[in-house]
Amino acid sequence: MKQPLALTLLAGLVDAAVFVGLGGVFVANQTGNCVLLAVGLAHWLDTGDPSGAVTGPLVSLLAFCLGALAAGPLNNEKSRLITEAALLLAALLLPGPRMAQIALAAIAMGIQSVHAVRLGVPGVTTTVVTGTLASLFSRVTNNEPQKSVLGLVWLLYVTGALIGAYVTYRLR
Repeated sequence: MKQPLALTLLAGLVDAAVFVGLGGVFVANQTGNCVLLAVGLAHWLDTGDPSGAVTGPLVSLLAFCLGALAAGPLNNEKSRLITEAALLLAALLLPGPRMAQIALAAIAMGIQSVHAVRLGVPGVTTTVVTGTLASLFSRVTNNEPQKSVLGLVWLLYVTGALIGAYVTYRLR
């Protein structure tokens, strides 16, 4: 059970650090990117100004999906974790274009999401904590077990996001 908790903390940290440091796009929370993409498209349709509001969310969404697909052949846990770590390290150290950094981090988070699903902990997703919250409150209302684990998963994602955002703000 420790691994999904650590992965959730990492996902929150990476998502917030990228959001703050690379210009308001998510790499783990693709639901947020779908909203950002829709808002950007609406702005474009309303104003005729395609000024990049869709680029970041679109790059992240496509890269996340690529990562999720790439996780398929990574048959063992160790290879998935090593690949994720290497991609995140490359995103961190890459001096180049912001979109490349976003893409690398999103690919890593796509791999992590598939890895979390394969761990098979009921109700726990490391990058989609909205689903975890829904599972938590479903179990609370039905008086089912594992409520504390789901609450801890949500808390770790928020804690990771706080750490990631704070460190990124401090490093600017």
